[in-house]
Amino acid sequence: MRSISYRARARWRKGLTVGLFVLALLLLASVLFVVYLGRFVVYTPDGARLDFGRDSSRDLAVESSVPVTTAPLERIEIEFASPDPHGQTSELVNGWYIDLDMLQDPAAVLEAVQALSPPCTVMIDLKGGNGSFYYSTAIDGAQRAEIDVSAVDAVLSYLRSHGFTMVARIRTFQDSHFAEQHVNCSLQTANGTLWVGNGFYWLDPGNDAVLAYLKQIARELAEKGFKEIVFDDFRFPNGTQIVYNSDKSRTELISDVATDLLNFFSSSNITISFGNPTAELPLSGASHVYLSGVTGAGVNAAVKSYSRLKNPEARIVFLTASNDNRFDPYQVLRPLVTQTLP
Repeated sequence: MRSISYRARARWRKGLTVGLFVLALLLLASVLFVVYLGRFVVYTPDGARLDFGRDSSRDLAVESSVPVTTAPLERIEIEFASPDPHGQTSELVNGWYIDLDMLQDPAAVLEAVQALSPPCTVMIDLKGGNGSFYYSTAIDGAQRAEIDVSAVDAVLSYLRSHGFTMVARIRTFQDSHFAEQHVNCSLQTANGTLWVGNGFYWLDPGNDAVLAYLKQIARELAEKGFKEIVFDDFRFPNGTQIVYNSDKSRTELISDVATDLLNFFSSSNITISFGNPTAELPLSGASHVYLSGVTGAGVNAAVKSYSRLKNPEARIVFLTASNDNRFDPYQVLRPLVTQTLP
């Protein structure tokens, strides 16, 4: 058997060394190229895509400001305001909320907002369970509500320019429009039909495209001047007809989504909060739990459900029109354009 000379082996070793060095350079260049492409990634309802024409300066970052077309992004501190929209002082409540029913008459909402005396907190619903957006969104494939959306934009502009603390609330996994357009992102039954809960189709909390969609909504709202985003009805539905295979429990899946959202925005000045969430949900130090549909008699039980929260008086926000004094120790948002109940 013919042996390989020392000189030939030396040449091979040298060639192998050079080849490994070139391969390492190629790998490094690939990593740098991927990092470079990251600035052009845009989240859409289909997941993510590259847009080389986008303005990456609009991305959320650690900096305390965004382009001059939007308000500065500052950490939300909920301020106490009066139960009287005209500004009389009261430290028992801290602001107002505007729901989708109120937005059916945005002109009346704007008139009510103009009667407020800032600073105070105003929370406004901006996406319903049918998937309709109640403001001028630029998200690909989004469906706008059948109202005068430009009038709602005028409300947002007034709030932003007059120093109000702006909080946006959106339905999270209830989104019939997105589910119809992206069936693979929805919860389904055994026969492959879309599962219906509370009259709407629900999105799959474990789907990456759904998570990207939620992030894109929050980013857009932040650019419009909102300091806090509330992901409402944040839970996995209990429907027995839902066919769902996962190594994780439904509670774990929801917790993973919450953790991802909190981590994604942790370096920004946007507060991520949750409406009527599962009690086991992980929360950051700045997050709030927004609870609706609670009566005065149910306050203690509702607070007990979130007993793991430190300082629940500062973390729990009730949405109520009631003047029941059992709400007094907690933060409260009241309806802006309806009569306060006795």
